[in-house]
This record gives sequence, C-alpha cells and structure tokens, in this order.
Amino acid sequence: MARLILFLFFFLVSQTTFAHNYFFAFAEVEYNELNETFEATIIAAAHDVETVFIENGVISKSLDYAKKNKKEYYAINEDLNKQFSIFISSSKSELIEDEIHYAQIELILDGFEVLLNGNVQFYLSAKLKSPPSKIKIKFDLLMERFPDQQNKLTFRFRDKKLTYNYLTTVNTHDIILNE
Repeated sequence: MARLILFLFFFLVSQTTFAHNYFFAFAEVEYNELNETFEATIIAAAHDVETVFIENGVISKSLDYAKKNKKEYYAINEDLNKQFSIFISSSKSELIEDEIHYAQIELILDGFEVLLNGNVQFYLSAKLKSPPSKIKIKFDLLMERFPDQQNKLTFRFRDKKLTYNYLTTVNTHDIILNE
C-alpha cells in the first residue's frame, strides 16, 4: 500500500512539474540596411511548436527529423509565414490611412535549432531594397492552439528599438520606420 501511495505521489508531482500554464514566444526583427534585408529570430518552447506542427500536419515526427526532411522543412517555412508575417506599405500616399495598402513579404527560413534549454530558434530573412516607411507585423504563433499564448516582439531599425506585445485579441501592430 505504501508503494502505491508513493507511486501516486510521484506521478502527480511529475504531471504538475512538466505542465505549464503560460505560453510565450519571442521575436526579434531588424531591417539591416547594409544587406537590404529583414532579419528575424523567433524563439518558442520546442515541445509546444512541435506539438502544433504535428497536429496541423506540418511535420510528421519531430523538429530534428524535419530539419533533415526537405518537404517538412519547407512546410515549416510556409506555416511560419502564416503565423509570423511582415506586411510592407505599398501606397504612394502613406499619409492618408485609408489609402495605405500592404503587401506581405515572404520570409525565408534560413535555419532553425532546438536548444538544450528546450527552446527552438527559427532564423528568417527577406530581401527588400529599401525600408518602407510603415509596416505591419502579425505574430500569432501558437495562439490558435494555446489561447493563453502571449508573444513579444522587439523591432530594431537604425537607432530605434521598439517592443510590442501580442495577445489573441491583438495580434498585429503597425510600426512606423521613418518619422
């Protein structure tokens, strides 16, 4: 009987130890004028990302397997572009808000790594000849699966460093680059 109680105790403790109530992802984006490139790094819990990718059919086994499988690697790139998107202003008259039109730029997955601390880092980039005056960034990574997901983005451009919080209720932010 004592063994059963001891087993139940350790089982319950292990279940609460591995569960987490809060879900976070972080992104850092910079427009590099020397390379004429948007560069982005996204960091999230590897097991959360892996779970969502498997549930959505993006990958079949694990992130490590997907890294070596060309089809799954490109599927990750496609899915990340849906959950993390940069839209650039394409209107000549950007002063009138109603006339601003945005076009999504395709981010290319340059690579990713699963870290020993349990996170995964995705490295993305997109060439763009000159920085637009205004962009929108949508960052709803994992929010469909985890309603409590909170994402945070840091955007760097020249001497600016801006930080934005993303929630299920607010998953897009406008960023003005040339003020």
